[in-house]
Amino acid sequence: MSSPRISLVVVSWNSADVLVDLLDALVAHPPVTPWEVIVVDNASADHTCELVRAHPAGARLIANADNLGLASANNIGMAAARGGFFVICNPDIVPLPGALVALVAVSDRRPRAGFVIGRLQHPDGTLLTGVGDLPTLREAFAGRRAARVRAADAGFWWDGWTHDQERQIGHGQEACYLVRRAAVDAVGPQDVLYWLDWEGVDWADRMHQAGWDVWFTPASQVVHVGGTSLSKARVRWVVWSHRGMYRYFSMRGPRWHRPFLAMAIGARGGLKLALLVRPDLYQRGLRVDK
Repeated sequence: MSSPRISLVVVSWNSADVLVDLLDALVAHPPVTPWEVIVVDNASADHTCELVRAHPAGARLIANADNLGLASANNIGMAAARGGFFVICNPDIVPLPGALVALVAVSDRRPRAGFVIGRLQHPDGTLLTGVGDLPTLREAFAGRRAARVRAADAGFWWDGWTHDQERQIGHGQEACYLVRRAAVDAVGPQDVLYWLDWEGVDWADRMHQAGWDVWFTPASQVVHVGGTSLSKARVRWVVWSHRGMYRYFSMRGPRWHRPFLAMAIGARGGLKLALLVRPDLYQRGLRVDK
């Protein structure tokens, strides 16, 4: 068997119900370039491990005894991978035929592309806006909608952009994206102190700082079923997401702003937790941005 060119790294946590669709898609429409799949399981209590072992996709399973968090598990998968490119995948995505090869094609044409991110869509085929600028400190304090006073095609997620052209971006949603091994060798793996969320934003910023580019391509189309593992642990996700946000911005600004940053992010996190307990508040007009 030839050495793989791309290594899919999938981190799972109680994800058997959706991971099967990803594995089925790889068997039904395998990439035309040599590939492998590595599933790093974070101590699932469902039958994820049994599914991976039995599935004809032939994925390599790394079963962690404990839940090590997303960044640590991604790093474990990359360390075990043999390909020159890593494709970091959520378990709840389905790549459409040709999606993975399209990511590699952009990397081949653009040798300084550290990341290549494809077009995400909902199961009904509608666009899932998912790429944009790197977040700013202003957005950390005010929220991305309150801070968005620039043109419609600017902002954290570029909601006003149709995602129909190949272009350089700041970062994007991390549901499915390609990472060049050489870039990881130069920049380092993901920061394991981001236990869940913001690890990809931090990684993208580090890529930019080291002279690598982050690209978006609409030629790679991926269905994102969406948030199934997170839906089973929403409170923990809110806590860790806001901790990650604080870590990201506290490392990129003066020390004096950290208490104010902690108060602003803590207030937004508390509001999100309140909305989990009292979703009726959202209907009354109380809302908070990511």
